[in-house]
Amino acid sequence: MSTNCKLTISVVLDTVCPWCYVGARRLSKALVLAKQKWPEFEATVEYVPFQLDKSMGKGLNKAAVYEKKFGSRMAEMNERLAEAGKEEGIAFKFGGKMSNTLDSHRLIDYAKLSGSSDAEEKVVKSLFRRYFEQEEDIGDHDVLLGAAEDAGLDRQQAKAYLESSDGVEALQERMRQVKKLGVTGVPFYIINNRFGVSGAETPETF
Repeated sequence: MSTNCKLTISVVLDTVCPWCYVGARRLSKALVLAKQKWPEFEATVEYVPFQLDKSMGKGLNKAAVYEKKFGSRMAEMNERLAEAGKEEGIAFKFGGKMSNTLDSHRLIDYAKLSGSSDAEEKVVKSLFRRYFEQEEDIGDHDVLLGAAEDAGLDRQQAKAYLESSDGVEALQERMRQVKKLGVTGVPFYIINNRFGVSGAETPETF
């Protein structure tokens, strides 16, 4: 590998996508493996918004939504997901409520604009943990503000941002551009704006 190897990895995700959580853990492991193999390796990870269902409302029963969508396959899917999560140190739970993810993506953008260099990643990790392991509704602003505090962001400033329309148009345009690239599902990874990797691949594959 070149001694000047630097990668930019654009992670296309939705905050209610369980395989995006698994993929995030696997990508973190992959970056550690790469650094061990090539000490000069550097990577910058950024997050790109995607909504699996932009028409979703708020405060919906998660289990009921998935039951309607997946029917008899749901139990098998949850079992497979739980096993994959266990391998990555994720204790998936399947209860609680779910909501439209637009504001959660706005909070990620806000963290990138307003926080420290790692605030964006901290918000993403907190949102995943709260939704998938603590059964919290990440469409609820109190939950989102808790995630903001987890990342060291000012609660009141984050609250003002979420209650405004700041960043909405730009975020929606980014989602349109991703779909124009042909991305139809997540997680999806764009490497140096050139190469695409679809799905929560193993660290070795990454």
